[in-house]
Amino acid sequence: MPPNSNLSDKPVCFSDSFHFSSFYARESSASLAGMGRGAESGAYLVAGDDDSIAGAGVVASNANNGRVSRSSSIGSDVDSFADGAPTQQPAFKPLTVANPDRVKLKFYSNVLGDNSTFIHYGKWDGLDTDQPGAYGRASEAMTDYMYKLSMGLLPHRAECSDFRYVDLGSGTGASAIHLAERHSLTITSATCINVCHEQNINANERAAELNLTDKINVVDASFDETPCPSNHYDLAFSQDAFIHAVSKEKAFKEAYRVTKPGGAFVFCDLVCGNDPDLTVQELAQFAEKNRINDWLNPNQIVKTCSDAGWADVKFTDLSTDLRISFQLMLKKVTFVLEHGDTGTTSARVLLMNYRDSICRRITQIERGVFKWGVFHARKPVCMDMTVKPPVPFVKTNQLIIDTNEENDETRTFEKNILVVDILSKMSKETIEALPSTVELLITMSAGLDHIDLDACKANGIVVKNSGRDVITSHVVQYCLSFIIIGLRDALNQLSVPFPSSGWNLNWNCEGKPLTSSTIAIIGLGFIAKNLVEEIRKIAPEARIIYNTRTRDVEFENKYNMEYVADLLDLASQCDVLVPMCALTKQTEHLVSKEVLAQLKPHAGFINMSRGKIVDTDALKEALETKAIKYAILDTTFPEPLPTEHPLWKLDNCFIFPHYATNTMAVREALVSEIEPIIADHYGLGHSDERRKAEEKDLRYDLAVAHRLTAKYGMDMLVWNHISARHRTGCLITPGRKMWGKITPDDMVFSSSNVTADVIHEAVYSARPDIKAVIHLHTPAATAISCLEEGFQPITQDGAYFYGKVATYDWDGLSDDASEGPLISAAIKAVDGCNTLLMHNHGFVCFGPSVRHAWVLAYYFEKCCEIQLRVMQSGGKLRRPPKAVMQQAAEASYLPEFAPGICEWEALCEEISFD
Repeated sequence: MPPNSNLSDKPVCFSDSFHFSSFYARESSASLAGMGRGAESGAYLVAGDDDSIAGAGVVASNANNGRVSRSSSIGSDVDSFADGAPTQQPAFKPLTVANPDRVKLKFYSNVLGDNSTFIHYGKWDGLDTDQPGAYGRASEAMTDYMYKLSMGLLPHRAECSDFRYVDLGSGTGASAIHLAERHSLTITSATCINVCHEQNINANERAAELNLTDKINVVDASFDETPCPSNHYDLAFSQDAFIHAVSKEKAFKEAYRVTKPGGAFVFCDLVCGNDPDLTVQELAQFAEKNRINDWLNPNQIVKTCSDAGWADVKFTDLSTDLRISFQLMLKKVTFVLEHGDTGTTSARVLLMNYRDSICRRITQIERGVFKWGVFHARKPVCMDMTVKPPVPFVKTNQLIIDTNEENDETRTFEKNILVVDILSKMSKETIEALPSTVELLITMSAGLDHIDLDACKANGIVVKNSGRDVITSHVVQYCLSFIIIGLRDALNQLSVPFPSSGWNLNWNCEGKPLTSSTIAIIGLGFIAKNLVEEIRKIAPEARIIYNTRTRDVEFENKYNMEYVADLLDLASQCDVLVPMCALTKQTEHLVSKEVLAQLKPHAGFINMSRGKIVDTDALKEALETKAIKYAILDTTFPEPLPTEHPLWKLDNCFIFPHYATNTMAVREALVSEIEPIIADHYGLGHSDERRKAEEKDLRYDLAVAHRLTAKYGMDMLVWNHISARHRTGCLITPGRKMWGKITPDDMVFSSSNVTADVIHEAVYSARPDIKAVIHLHTPAATAISCLEEGFQPITQDGAYFYGKVATYDWDGLSDDASEGPLISAAIKAVDGCNTLLMHNHGFVCFGPSVRHAWVLAYYFEKCCEIQLRVMQSGGKLRRPPKAVMQQAAEASYLPEFAPGICEWEALCEEISFD
């Protein structure tokens, strides 16, 4: 590390034992502690105030421009250098300098040797403190650690493309810029709130250098009174800033205000120790010396957060990492003092005092005088049950507030969720009159015709049904029973006595079995599909025909159905007509007089949807004239049907009281599923079913990919690796196991292979859109990697890789984290890259899914084999025209031909985990 030879170049002095954040000019012209004069400017550079706690790069961020905040100011007593009794010392006063933060960064660059704008305390897992730039990398790792923690709190937002977060007390903006660059596909907006204008200039300049001005918004403001809109950000984030808050409660309440319902609050900070051996007087004296206005211990901060409205507040103690940070500072400063040219005498005094102060800080950490760690919390969501539920609503999630049961009159609850039932008419006017904070509408019903869905969409309100699966099951069972009873003419047999004489085998046998009937279904939604599945279980020979606005060929083929485009034609072919579509303006009277006229005299009509789907008058006429045999109606229009209505009097019309879902099982499901819907929408459950299902599918695909690699001779014993992103981490090869025996349960979230971590992390960092990575050392591809000319796409299969292969020069074993940025840079250099050929090493293929990446790797190896055979032939190479290859490359990525689309299902059939 080069010595600091320019510490006294500027007429300023520093005073801060943690980080240099306060700038002072000395009134006295006397030399410090009897030492000689400093720089030619006549000013002296002084550091090492014994009890100043300045928060990593953001001390000035809660002060007005041009002056030092009260919490970071230093008294004029001898506390500047010793813990002992005060002695007379010249007073130091704030000095306005042209750009104090850049002076501070210059100090770090020279003394710590990191050349980084990251000056927060660091997370040291797996980092070597002796490596150049270690302090900056640890600070960056801390930012990544906190972001990963945030995404763990917000699993439903981990892969979104409109994530917004606010950095409160952002300092130089290094964290926001780093995250916006690294997670460019997820983070759409990062707002930096900071009062230090000079730091904000630095942040804007850095954002402009990286072309991130469309994502980074730097605002001159205090973190406890921001101009940000309410309920706007997914995440409120802060590093080492709240120590300077005059009132932590006010700062936490402001973070709560700007965060979305269900959003997260994650911050790290220095906090008061709570070791029982420490006296209240000692802790109070420490706070007073450091001008800390609101010096709270972890438990007190948790309570203050809770009082501000936050829920599920937790603290993780990282004081061990803080100790490492100070030990590295001590090591660096000691090295400069012992081996470097410190320049002026006053500069050396500065470093000596800084060294002594760091030693005291390490001792104070060990004694528990103060701690450092991460706090995280969630903003609860407020639910308004607008109707009385059929069974009591039991809330188990503390992040959900039921406003009907809250008795705290001191708090105002903003409604985020409304719960309604089928009788709640949610018209356009009603929806537009709702508070702007409402964003989720849950209806305890299967139908949605009582809700203006267009109005909900226009107002950003998501509509969900509770009890959907149970309702579906009940309706399907109920409907299927009526189909069978109707076909068998069973309802007409009610009260028909068994003949006392004259019975024979031909008596009353006009019914028809389901197995030889034609069932016509209108619509193919969730309930209709389930009905088809149930019919196929008991009557695989039955003919099922359907008509719907959007044809589903895959489902149609799977369940041997026939699509009939014309509704009149559909009606003319069936034994029973069953509408299963939603009621909309387009489906009102869909079963018209003309449709009913096409039914055969033996055919029946069963209505399980809404009464208005059918023209009631036309249905009455068809039944009266015996144009159709019967109608079974679970719904009618109007509903209830007036007692004098003619349908009641018809002996071939069977009316039921909207009874399909009338069981306690349905009623209980309508209520019990409200909480899971809310939890899923806001990501309030860390082990929700959707997340489990996603992980299960990923594990299966990864295990299949490993088995296929071994089956096709592309593996290398237990080496090489495949990974897939999952939420905030990635599932990866377990290691130390033959690939032909790997199962879904073997996949791990953390690899024991350093090379795997370096390569895969580099790919994901370079391409946030990538979801899966495979790294192999296959024979042909590795041979090609040893050729000067490298890979040449010369065949049709090579079109997958035309203009999409990046190269990287082998630099030995990829076990050094510093190699990661180089690999990332190589990938970024080729637009749309899907393969990295690592010279003299192997290759990496990557894509949006495991199937995509694996199939690419298979074809890449095959293309390399062909290239080698062509070379071995000795013949003259015939290259395809560029225009042809370009066209073939474009066709290769059409949706129906993209890697894995056609092949994966067949490949999976080759693998069994039994």
